[in-house]
Amino acid sequence: MSNPLTVPSEEPRILPAQIPTWLHPRTLIPLGLALVAGIALLIWQYSKAEKARSESNLLLETKPGAETWAQLIRDYPGQPATALALLESAAAASEKKDHRQAASLYEKCVQGFPSHPLASAARFAQANQLAAAGDRAAAQTLFLRIMTIQPADPFRTGAAVGLARVQIQENRPEAARQVLNEILAANTGSAFLQEARSLLDNLPPSPAPSTVGQPPAK
Repeated sequence: MSNPLTVPSEEPRILPAQIPTWLHPRTLIPLGLALVAGIALLIWQYSKAEKARSESNLLLETKPGAETWAQLIRDYPGQPATALALLESAAAASEKKDHRQAASLYEKCVQGFPSHPLASAARFAQANQLAAAGDRAAAQTLFLRIMTIQPADPFRTGAAVGLARVQIQENRPEAARQVLNEILAANTGSAFLQEARSLLDNLPPSPAPSTVGQPPAK
């Protein structure tokens, strides 16, 4: 019996290599131009920021004073020197008894420089200036915020003292007593603890429990 005819196998066809779409010149050239433009923009922004930083620092060092602080606040927002200009301007306004202006400047410092080492001090000073300006509602809100910030604000005890003072002014000694007792029990180690104890000691005695409805003593 004869062997069946052998069918020759089909030779593999080699397809020409296909260049990925993203490697075509019409794709690469715009991408390259966009990348170069992005790098150039970053370099320009960095150079501009460094120039502003140098100029603002030089201004603060060579011409300290109210005019320079105002120029820094107006022309160099976001610069470290401007944070100091805001703090100095706020302190100057406080010395002039312009408590609302001082509070506004402290608020600008906190909002513009939330990570500044003196941001907590500026927030606490803002609350005190609001209280001094007679804006008790806003002051109490800010004092309470400072007391409840987590992690604990370094001026937490000072805020409790400030809140208690406002409550005393509003003839709410029992509310002040509660705030002071709570902060003293927390024993934060703050320098404001002595002031808190002094305020608490000077509060009027708590009212005696009501005898309404109680049977008469025999």
